[in-house]
Amino acid sequence: MPSILCVDDEPTQLILLRFAFERAGFRVLSANNGQEAVELTNQHQPDLILMDLMMPLMDGYQATAAIKSNPALSHIPIVLYTAYDQTELVAQAKAAGAAEVIRKTIPPKALVSKINALLTSYQPES
Repeated sequence: MPSILCVDDEPTQLILLRFAFERAGFRVLSANNGQEAVELTNQHQPDLILMDLMMPLMDGYQATAAIKSNPALSHIPIVLYTAYDQTELVAQAKAAGAAEVIRKTIPPKALVSKINALLTSYQPES
């Protein structure tokens, strides 16, 4: 069962993500901000992280950069999940180490499909 860390400062968003991913067979961890995401990633090493961009304490860019700077965690794909749709945000997210940027307007089934496809593409070669 793949594990996913969902990070968002909106409790309702976390509930919706948990429901969608648990229903699809994922083990779901949740964090309310980037700092908590870094701590949980260190402890649990999820298969993928779905992270909001704008959060208190540590935003998605900072948390992504912190996780990617740790050699033990740098292999974990991070998808930044945002309501914003600006080209410079995407470039900044990729520069921080994000594998992809997905808009929050995506329907839950499409989001789960995208995450499954991304996980498949990140599988280590045997």
